[in-house]
Amino acid sequence: MPPTDLPLPPLRQSLEAVPIEHEGERMFLLRDPEGITPKGVALAPGGMLIASFLDGKRTAADVAELFAKNTGNILKPELVTQLAAELANADLLETPHTAQMRRKALQEFKDSPVRKAFHQGTAYPADVLELAKSFGDALRGPKGPGAELAAEPEAGPALGLIAPHIDFSRGGPVYAWAYQALSRTRPPDIVVALGVSHVGPNAPWVLTRKSFETPYGPMLLHEGVYEDVRKNLWYDPLEEEWVHRMEHSLEFQAVWLKHLWRDQAPAWVPILVSSFERFCPDRPPSGVATVEGAIAGIGAALKARADAGARILVLAGVDLAHVGPRFGDKEMPGPEGEARIEKEDRASLDLALALKADEFYLSVVKDGDWRKVCGLSAVYTACRWMSALSGGKASGKLLSYGQAPDPMGGLVSFAAAIF
Repeated sequence: MPPTDLPLPPLRQSLEAVPIEHEGERMFLLRDPEGITPKGVALAPGGMLIASFLDGKRTAADVAELFAKNTGNILKPELVTQLAAELANADLLETPHTAQMRRKALQEFKDSPVRKAFHQGTAYPADVLELAKSFGDALRGPKGPGAELAAEPEAGPALGLIAPHIDFSRGGPVYAWAYQALSRTRPPDIVVALGVSHVGPNAPWVLTRKSFETPYGPMLLHEGVYEDVRKNLWYDPLEEEWVHRMEHSLEFQAVWLKHLWRDQAPAWVPILVSSFERFCPDRPPSGVATVEGAIAGIGAALKARADAGARILVLAGVDLAHVGPRFGDKEMPGPEGEARIEKEDRASLDLALALKADEFYLSVVKDGDWRKVCGLSAVYTACRWMSALSGGKASGKLLSYGQAPDPMGGLVSFAAAIF
């Protein structure tokens, strides 16, 4: 670590701070969702505040002065240096060593033919029996559909599905509503899966050719539809493929799909969608020539496959509103705010269920997109492709709606729907 008169390395921006209780005291577990290091550090609130001041420009003396200004407590710069050393040893600061570890992890991802199950063993059990039990609990629980997955389909194939991508511990019952409804339909031949890329790549849609590892075996790529998508894009869809490495929004769908259909799970095309708002913050994407050309071209290619007999399911793994301090707001929404979020979420969902893609988009971005709907662009894309497949004649049914607190201070909403 540098002496107190030199800048300290910055805290890594991708870290998560999870509230925990240790020996009766409130603390924060600082950990790495990027997967570069398995190490974590537990910090008291004061230590967490100190860590937040590490921006790569401040010296230990600067941090101590800032701490005193914010808390009224005197802090020796040597203690700041000591904490920074502890964080550096856990690879939680941005240093040449962590940069080297990141390059190694990305190269391993690039070289692997398989997209490894990044969240297996942490977000969900690696053991299939434990995983099946957790899904069964969600299906039978008081907030779930109250029924197991159907043993035999009762209806023709579904056109589309909206499911959450929040963690299973908070959104499990709503996932259960989505996949229990899907279990009652005839399996498709192809799944076109749209998730959300939370790291914000430049490309509107990012693809991968890798199969997705799950506890039940791999979800395989449909090469033909992959090519249909690739040919209609104006850029290389693999240039930012690395965003698939740690993204959970499609990994969680792969696990549920394999749990539902096991070895009979169809091939899929996993697509991560970034934010369209930077192209069109106050108008629908249909007014952006490049985006509209790609959506229309891919929709036509999917329709041609459907006309030739292929059963295609369009799946959107999305969450809705993100409101509260964790997401840049000054305050928690409170009961009135939660009610307003639900009212506006449901109004937007009604438009999506009617496949009114442009109207859905505008209902979210109005008023500066105050709900911060992370699934906006993915749902818009899904609506457009479902409309192309059905000639605009399909409609959806809302199965379940939920809200859950964010441990860092906020609220996230999500829903399940089938078309």
